[in-house]
Amino acid sequence: MMHPQPYHFEIAELIHKFLTAELTPEESQRLEGWIAESDDNRLVFEHMTDPRYMERGLEGWDSPKAAEWETLLGHIAEKRRPVRRIFARSLRYAAILAPLVLLCAGGWYFYHRHARATGSSSGTLSGVKIMPKGKVAHLVLGNGQVIELNDSSHQQLTEKDGTKVSNRASELRYAARRGADEKVVYNTLETPRGGEYQVRLSDGTVVWLNAASSLKYPTKFTGGKRTVYLMAGEAYFEVATDAAHPFIVDAPHAEVKVLGTKFDISSYDDDPGQKVTLQQGGVYVHETGTANSRGISLKPGYQVVIDGNSRQLHMDKANLEAVLGWKNGLFIFDNESLGSLMRKLSRWYDIDVVYEKGVDTLFHFAGRIKRYENITGILHLLEYTGKVSFQMSANVLYVYPGKSVLPEQGSGY
Repeated sequence: MMHPQPYHFEIAELIHKFLTAELTPEESQRLEGWIAESDDNRLVFEHMTDPRYMERGLEGWDSPKAAEWETLLGHIAEKRRPVRRIFARSLRYAAILAPLVLLCAGGWYFYHRHARATGSSSGTLSGVKIMPKGKVAHLVLGNGQVIELNDSSHQQLTEKDGTKVSNRASELRYAARRGADEKVVYNTLETPRGGEYQVRLSDGTVVWLNAASSLKYPTKFTGGKRTVYLMAGEAYFEVATDAAHPFIVDAPHAEVKVLGTKFDISSYDDDPGQKVTLQQGGVYVHETGTANSRGISLKPGYQVVIDGNSRQLHMDKANLEAVLGWKNGLFIFDNESLGSLMRKLSRWYDIDVVYEKGVDTLFHFAGRIKRYENITGILHLLEYTGKVSFQMSANVLYVYPGKSVLPEQGSGY
């Protein structure tokens, strides 16, 4: 009897649970049944539990931790025994690698295997090629002059207060200096949708700007504080330590105070809230704009979320790799809703997204993909969940309710 094959991500998840000894008896029975259905399925299982195959397939990926990856490969090699015997054993693996390595590797394995077998891909995305703009931005000087920046331009200029500014290799750099309490000259660095850039401020603090972001800052810091303004978007800060001069980020709905630390602020208008995520050091996040504002001291690995409507603050444990993936050239989705994911794609690929009736925007997705790739890579990955399908017209992405794009048993898949 012909019946639809289970979605490949579901099977990949079962294989991960098999490797981590987390299968329930029902899941174990289901995986065994799927393997026994065909020689083709057994071959898939053998590939997915072969450390040499997985290592070759993941060449070029940034693994979360090299030691953990090596440990996982070692465990896979050690435990490659008959299926029923393995199911009865208790294994201990690095579970952190589940959504970021095994599930994605499994998804891509099934996807590319199916594409090779059928010689086809999603027709609605055939021929689509949309890439990000990359390392581009524009700098607004104190007199209003706008200078276009990119990773191939080398520029030198002097602001009206005498500050030397250089642009090279996608980093805008301000000469190290402090000023007396005198009139401050501000510059603004703005990235378009699809662009990102980096700036080194006069105190040595380095800031990475994500797409559709704007940062206003003085050409040199004066007085007892170092204050910059995140006008919109997202920025990652590596703040130069200076105990005598606290570093302040004034962002919509919040003020973040630090001495020397690494943290990320995401404050897009179309997101439901603002997030401050601490990687290293310590920060104090103070909510602004309400009569009863309050603050939270943040510890490394945690995130403050400021609700866009109620302006209430709450603290959560953060997935740092997912939060900072954009800075490292990756999209990393950790149980992320389709709506949130589409907003990120819209900013990075400079497209508009239109949802057709019946689309479940609360559907959650886990995976990773490189940011400097054609948009069709991640769209195909999403389509193969069976939850959504896409059609691109000019720079508008239409999102439709999905249907299974996997073939039936016996179709050669």
